[in-house]
Amino acid sequence: MTMMTGFASMSIRQRRRAFVASIVVVFFAVHVMKGQQQQHQRAPSALSQPSQPSHQNNRNMNLHAAFPIQCGQLPQQEQANTSVLSKIYDIILRDAPFAPKYRINFNPVNHNPAGFAEDPTLLYQTQVCSYENLARWNVLSQQLNISDWALHGGAAMGGKCFGAMNPWDDDIDLTIGNCSALDSMWDKAERNISKSFPHLDEGSYSMNNSGAIWDPRLIEGDLLLIKGDKCCPWYKFMTIKEASMWKKGSPITGIDMECMDRGLSAREGHTKRKSGWREHMENNRQMLTIPYGPTTAKMVPPIILNKYIAIRYGKRSPCRFPFENGVDEDPPLSEIAPSSTYRETSTMFQLDQDRASMEFALQHWYVPKEKRLEWKKNAGNMKQMEYTAQIPNLDTVEVDNSISPQGCSWGRIDDNSTATIKVIGWNAERGKHWDKFYTLIQKMEELRLPHVVLLNEMDIGMARSRNVHTARQLALELGMNYAYGVEFLELTRGTKEEQDATENKRDALSLHGNALLTKCILGDAMILRDELPHTYFSDKAHRGVNANGYEVRLGGRMGLFARIFESPHQHIPLRHNNNNRAATSIATSVDSYDYQYLEDVPPHFVVGNIHKLDESDVNQARLWNYYGFGNPPPRSSKYDGKGEDKPIKQLGVVIQGDFGPKMCPLGGLVKMNNGNHKTFRVNCLADGKVKIGPLAGDYFCTNMPAVRGVAVTAPCDW
Repeated sequence: MTMMTGFASMSIRQRRRAFVASIVVVFFAVHVMKGQQQQHQRAPSALSQPSQPSHQNNRNMNLHAAFPIQCGQLPQQEQANTSVLSKIYDIILRDAPFAPKYRINFNPVNHNPAGFAEDPTLLYQTQVCSYENLARWNVLSQQLNISDWALHGGAAMGGKCFGAMNPWDDDIDLTIGNCSALDSMWDKAERNISKSFPHLDEGSYSMNNSGAIWDPRLIEGDLLLIKGDKCCPWYKFMTIKEASMWKKGSPITGIDMECMDRGLSAREGHTKRKSGWREHMENNRQMLTIPYGPTTAKMVPPIILNKYIAIRYGKRSPCRFPFENGVDEDPPLSEIAPSSTYRETSTMFQLDQDRASMEFALQHWYVPKEKRLEWKKNAGNMKQMEYTAQIPNLDTVEVDNSISPQGCSWGRIDDNSTATIKVIGWNAERGKHWDKFYTLIQKMEELRLPHVVLLNEMDIGMARSRNVHTARQLALELGMNYAYGVEFLELTRGTKEEQDATENKRDALSLHGNALLTKCILGDAMILRDELPHTYFSDKAHRGVNANGYEVRLGGRMGLFARIFESPHQHIPLRHNNNNRAATSIATSVDSYDYQYLEDVPPHFVVGNIHKLDESDVNQARLWNYYGFGNPPPRSSKYDGKGEDKPIKQLGVVIQGDFGPKMCPLGGLVKMNNGNHKTFRVNCLADGKVKIGPLAGDYFCTNMPAVRGVAVTAPCDW
C-alpha cells in the first residue's frame, strides 16, 4: 500500500510592480512496510562501478592547490585547474566587466599583460616562485618569532575569494607589525651577493637611483632579503632561483613586505587606519592562518578585511570579479551574518569562496564571447542545431553533494513506517530573486524545511541576475545539495526590459537552465531535451517564443531529473548511464534503455523539473524508462498507461514544471493539480488581498496517492 502527501512552490515573475507569479507547495508520503515485496519484481543485475561517485563536489575553489612549490617548475596540466584558469584569463583579457575607473584601483590583470596574454605559462611560472617565497617566509617568520603579519592588497583579496593568489595576479604583498627582527638579520647578513653567485645579474636584486634604493643581503644560502629606501621603505623577499629568472628591463620581483614600525605606503597607511587593521595588529590580536595555494598564509579577520577592501578598492562583493565588477554589495548571508563570532573566523572565507565558485560552469560549458557574438550575428540562418552541437558538454549535469554531505531523512509519521517528503516547485524567472525566495521559505510555515526544491529558469553568469550562479547561491543558503542543467545559451541579455536594465553590462557566461535542490544525496542525474525550433534562434519577432525578437537562444527545452537518497552509497552513479554513453540527450527514435541497475541502488525517490517538453512518443519512452516503469503499454492513446511496474527500491516519482496538462499521463503519472490551481499572474493588491490568474501552467505529477493536495502561495510580502 502506498500513499503520498504533496507540497510545492512556483515562480515569481515580475511583470509590473504589482504582478508576480505564485509559489506552489506539495507534501508527498509513501508507506513502506518491512519485508514488503512488490508485485512486479525483476531479477537483480550488476551495476558497473560508477566513474563519478555520488559524493563528488565542487567546493575546492583553490585553483592553485596542485601547483608545485619550487621555483622553476610548472603545474602539470592534468593536476592543476588550468582549464578553468584559462577561461578566467579569457574573460579578463577579452570580456572584462565594466567598472567605474574611480572605484577600481587595482591592476585588473598583472604587471605584464602582454606576456600574460601571449603565454599563460609565464604567469604560472611567476606564481610558483611566489608560492615558494611564501612557504620559505612561513618557515623564516617562525624562526624569527614574527607572528604579527598578514597578506594585504590583491594577495589578501585572493585569499578571501580563491584561497590562493588571484588567478590573474603575479605577486604577493604582506604587512608586518614589527620588522626589528628582520632589521637585525639584514644587518648581519652577507652583502656581497656576486661573490656567491657571480653569474647573477645585479639588476635582478639591487637598485640605486634617484627614485629608489634596493639594498640586498644573502640569508640562509639561497634567500635574498632586500631593504628598500626612498620610494619604498620596506623589504623584498625572494629566492636566488627567482632572481636568476629575471629579464633585463623588468622590475625586481619577490614578496613585498611593508613594515608598520617603519611607515606604510600612503595607500596602505590610510586604508589600514580606517578599516581597523592597524589597531588590530598594534594590539597583537590574532591573525587567521588559511590555506593559500599549495601553502598557507595569515590574514586579518573577515570583518576587517571586508572594510579594507571596500575602502581601498571600492568593492563590496570582490569575489564576484571577474564575472561582475564587484562594486555592488551581495545579499547578506542570512543565517550567519548576524553572528559576529562567526565573522571573525576563517570559515567565512570558505563561504566567500563557495558563493563565488563557478568552476563547473567554466570547465564544462564556457563559450567565449567572440563565439557568442558570431552566433548572434548569424541569428535566423536556420543553423541553430549545428551551433547547439558546438556548445561543450551541453547535456552534462552539474551535481554537488558537498553542501549537505550526510544526506537527509524522510519524514516519519504514524507507526514510523510512512516516509514523507516535502517538495517546493518554483518557476523562478531567471532566479534573480533567489535571496527573497530564501527569506520567504524561512518565514512561511507552509514553505519551511522542504526536502526538495524544483526550480525552472535559473541563470548562471547573466547580467540580469547579477552574473552569479543563482541555483548555487540559493542552495548554499538553504544548506542543500543541487543539480543544474543548461537549457539555453543566451545570445542576448534577455527581453527588451532586461536589456534596458542592464545597459553597459555584459553576460559573463550566458547560461540559463533548471535546477534541483535537496538535503538528500543526488544521483543518476539526467537531461531530456527537445530539438530547438528555428524561432528561438531568431532576432525577428515570433509571438510567445522569443520576446519579440529580443531573446536569441541556442540549446533546447528540457527536463532535468535525478534520484534522491537518504545517505551516500558507493553504487549511486552521479550521472545517468545513458547520458554517459550518448553524445546528446536529444532522442530521435524510441530507444530501449537498461534501467535494471536500479535494483542495486538504495531506496530513493525520483524528482524532476520539466520546462515545456514536447509530448512525443520518444519523450514518453525516455520518461518511462528513466522512471523505471519499463516500456509504455501498447494503448490506443499514449496518455492511457500508468507506471505501476516500478523497481522495489523506488519509493515514488515527483515531477513539477511549466508544461501542458498531458505531460503527467505521458510519463505514466497522475496530475495533482488542475486548472483551478491558478499560478500566474499574481496581483498583490494594496489592501493585502491577492488575485491569482488567469493561467494555470505549472503542474505536479506523481505515481503516489496524495495525502495533502497542492497549495499555491502568492509571494506578495517580500
